[in-house]
Amino acid sequence: MNEVELAALMFAGAMLLCIALALAIWRARRPVTSPPAPRAPRETRRPKLPRKTPEVADVEIAPARLARVSGKAPLEPPRDLMPDGSFETETPVEAIADATAPEAASQTRRAEAEKIAAEALVDAGAAAVTLRLVPQIPPRDAISTRSWLGGRPRLATGMAWPLIDDQPADFLAQIGCADLPRDLWGGLGPRHGALAFFIHRHRPEVRVLHVGEPGAPLAPPYALNLGEGWFGPYGDLAGGDLASFAVRAFPQWPVDLVEAGVGDPLASDMADDLDTQGYDIADPAFHPFDWGSLTAMAAILESRLGRLLTEPAADCDAASADVIARCVAINREARGRAAEIVGIIHDSAVRDPFSPGDATAVMAALHAIPWAVIARKTAADGSETFELETLPLTTHRADADLWVGDYRTMLFDRAKHAWCADPANLSAPARAYFEPLWQRLAAREMASVGGERDGEPILLALPTSGLMSRRFGDGQALLVTIDKADLAIGDFAKARAQLGSVS
Repeated sequence: MNEVELAALMFAGAMLLCIALALAIWRARRPVTSPPAPRAPRETRRPKLPRKTPEVADVEIAPARLARVSGKAPLEPPRDLMPDGSFETETPVEAIADATAPEAASQTRRAEAEKIAAEALVDAGAAAVTLRLVPQIPPRDAISTRSWLGGRPRLATGMAWPLIDDQPADFLAQIGCADLPRDLWGGLGPRHGALAFFIHRHRPEVRVLHVGEPGAPLAPPYALNLGEGWFGPYGDLAGGDLASFAVRAFPQWPVDLVEAGVGDPLASDMADDLDTQGYDIADPAFHPFDWGSLTAMAAILESRLGRLLTEPAADCDAASADVIARCVAINREARGRAAEIVGIIHDSAVRDPFSPGDATAVMAALHAIPWAVIARKTAADGSETFELETLPLTTHRADADLWVGDYRTMLFDRAKHAWCADPANLSAPARAYFEPLWQRLAAREMASVGGERDGEPILLALPTSGLMSRRFGDGQALLVTIDKADLAIGDFAKARAQLGSVS
């Protein structure tokens, strides 16, 4: 064997060795195939029994009845129904009974609901109920209060303050629906959650929100300016030089919902006797209760000191010179002493905490200052005489009021706001005076829910009220109404407002 043959033989042996090695590696790495799982035995099916077709009661839903509730036109019959109610197809009823049974039950429930709503619409006029919104004076537990006028609304979490014409609306009232009697509005409307009422700040356009779960009180996103938001404080605070002393807010008054007949008269003829009786603000019932009321009192007194007769007046020429001289002397001294007290009040307000004792001392000092007025007297024979009368600076008299009446008007407004925030802000004598007064005013300015106006249920009737700092038009009332069909389906977006009378 020569060298060439030996080399070829060695090459062939090497190739066989490589092939054998490759086959061994491939066999070692090849995945092992599991044996197939045994087949499950074939299930023996039983013969299918015929299903018994349940009987389905015929349900008639009148389109006119649905239209009265929803306010929409009656629906046309489905295309696959003949005028007599039969199906165009020849499919037997037995074959589709199983598929129509749930739908028939749903239609039955819907028909019953529509029947109840329709009966409520028919009986709404016969079962007219009106609720008086009676302010709680004194208030009870504020936490459990579910209805109130003014103040701040309690909207659901995440609910935004309503806008009208892209401007924040004024909050009017919130009424707890769970406290509404069943017969109110003929049984229509929600009986859970609350209704929150808002109004455009310049015209009678409203937004009524049904709040399912009232949340935390929500502050208004704007500052109230005089002349906006139907703001009308009590008495002379609405204008003149006293307007700057008005608290620019709507006090929050918790109310009770008291049922009354539509024909029951409101106590609208109760006279306001604030200015017809004589009183003295040195009485603890009229004392300032914080620095705001005390400094406001000082400002009013200071602005009225110029009205004191400190120089002989032309209309007193008929009085004797001695009477005029004594009057001028008394009033000059009164003005000087009062101005000194006013200065002390302003100095103390910026450095000292308020103290009821200090207020008492101020009122006692003012009471000790006499001022004089020349009173014209007419005798039985028609002759006139002039007499000098002196009064404490804190005394109010209808025919001789220097500043006390204006102070009392300011105190009335500030006291009600402080009391609504916390009755403990006022002293016991102040509450004994103001609470009965507020009760009489509330009876004269009573808001209400229920009744009808032009055939529509009244959701809310708010009269002009000095107690609530509200004024609508020329002393009118705001009436919020809604169509009965919209009330039946809870569509409060269609509520309307108008100005008128509550009678």
